[in-house]
This record gives sequence, structure tokens and C-alpha cells, in this order.
Amino acid sequence: MLELAFLINPISGGGVGKQVYQRLGEILDSFGMDRAAWTAELTDVQRLSEQTEELLLRSQTLIAVGGDGTIGMVLDCVRRLRPATAIGLIPLGTGNDLGRALGIYRVYNAKGLIACLKQLLKAPSQPFDLWDVGGKATLVSYLSAGLDAAVLRDFDRARKKGSIPGGAFGNKLYYARAFFRRMNYQLPIGSRVRIETSEGWMELPLEERRVFLAANINSYAAGAHPFAGGNFDDGVLEIAVFASIWKYAFVTLGARGFPFLGKWMRRKLRRYHAKNVVLSLPPETPLQIDGEDFTAKTESPLTVSFAAHVRLLDLRSSFYALF
Repeated sequence: MLELAFLINPISGGGVGKQVYQRLGEILDSFGMDRAAWTAELTDVQRLSEQTEELLLRSQTLIAVGGDGTIGMVLDCVRRLRPATAIGLIPLGTGNDLGRALGIYRVYNAKGLIACLKQLLKAPSQPFDLWDVGGKATLVSYLSAGLDAAVLRDFDRARKKGSIPGGAFGNKLYYARAFFRRMNYQLPIGSRVRIETSEGWMELPLEERRVFLAANINSYAAGAHPFAGGNFDDGVLEIAVFASIWKYAFVTLGARGFPFLGKWMRRKLRRYHAKNVVLSLPPETPLQIDGEDFTAKTESPLTVSFAAHVRLLDLRSSFYALF
């Protein structure tokens, strides 16, 4: 059994993943780690599921290096296999919301790869909820339908065509332009959701609303914080429905530049805690799960329910931010 394994997406961060792979030996040698105690592999798209399963079963800790899609794929395998492996991540994607929620993105962004790795190897693992989405996918961070999912779908299509130049900056610029193009989008007639709260089942209106959001963490859309708190193993999802484009913009976009504005808008946002969600959407309604386009990939109604606990390395403690 290996102490440590890395699964690295080589193209994440505009090729930074490959650079991480090339530097690992030197870095871990400097930490005094025996070469026989760890391994690192670049993701192989031809056998990715098999590759991930093998690493999970061979290691005590697996660190995924990449974006939300990479860590989501790893956690989907964890959910199916239920190994005792602790999971960590080095966030190299565009959104990095899970990394932000766990305090890892802050350390990596401010102090770099070596400091981030050193802290991850000392970090505690904390329980974390995973959710089943209609038997088709694993929800790690959040699910949403509406305006934001429409923007993501536009971005995903443009990226696959290779029509977004400029790396990370180009991605952000495209997102901003797509948001303004889509800002009049409303969920279509026939959209509805039922949620199970501590007080029983209730239905929320979705027709002509802007965004429906079900969140497992407190970071959304690359660092917005529509929900306070940091309890990720409580067996409930945070639910919000945005009827106004301005409230959505203030909570998500405005809060980045003016945190006090985000806190003020959060107090005015009606939120619910749901143990189960049943979402009904007309065909082709934009839907995203953890930053991946799921439009027309699931059947309606779509049931979201608790699936499993996993253990994730967590750097939110102020102690780990000191080193």
C-alpha cells in the first residue's frame, strides 16, 4: 500500500498540470519522502475510470491535480468503491470552487505548489457529503439550472470548438460576454422543484425565475458565497431560487469586489435546507453539475439524494495558513 498517489490532468491550468508532474519528484525528495512510498500518473482518457480505481485501492491518500472535473471524477469513483482513501486536491481549473471551500485554493494561489503540498501532507481529513443525481452523476459542489447553466453551456460549446483564445483570462472574458448575452434568460414554463426539508415536502415556483441553485459547499461560480457557513457533512443541501437578475448579479458578481454587499444581499436571499430534491425541467433546459454541462443528459424529473460520506483533506484551519 502506497502512502500517497497523485492523479494529474496534464492540460489543466493551460498545461500547469504537466509542470506539476515534472516537479513532484524533486519536491517530495526535499520533504524526505521515500520514492517507493508514492506514485504519480497523468490522466489517461482511454482508461481513466480504471486508472482512478487502481490508484484509490493502492494508496492511503490520493491527491487529484486539476479542475473541478478531475476531482469530481475521482470522487465519483470513491462513492462507488467506498475505499478508506483520503482525498486531496491541487486546484488548477477555472472555477476551483471545491478548492476554495476547503481553503486549498487560497494557499496554492498565495504561496505556490510547494507550500500547498507541504500543508496537504500534514492536513486533517474531514467528512464530506456526496449526492446522487438521478443515478447518472455524483454531485460534489453544486447543481443549478437556468441562466448560469446557459452561460456554461455556451462556454462548453465554444471551448470544444477551440474558439476561446487567451488561456485563463480568455475564459473569464468569454464568461463575462456570455453572461451579458444571456442575462434575459428565464426558466421555461413547466419548470418546478419539490424539496424535502425538516418540516416536510414543499414546492418552489421556478417558472420565469433566473436560477435554481442546490449547493453542497459555500463557494459557487468561482468564488461567490451565496451561502454562509462551512459544514459540508450535514446531510442537507442549501437551496436558493433567484427571481431577479440584479439579486443574482449582486450575490455572485458584486460580492467579489464588495464583500459587504454580498453579505447584505445574502440576508435578503430566501434559503432552504433540503434532504432530498426532485427537479422537473422541460427538455433542453440548461443544467449544470459541478461546472460541467448536463443539459439533456438526464431524465426529468431528476432526483437528488444523499449518497455517501468521503474524507477530504481540509486546509480551512487557520493553523495551516501559517506555514
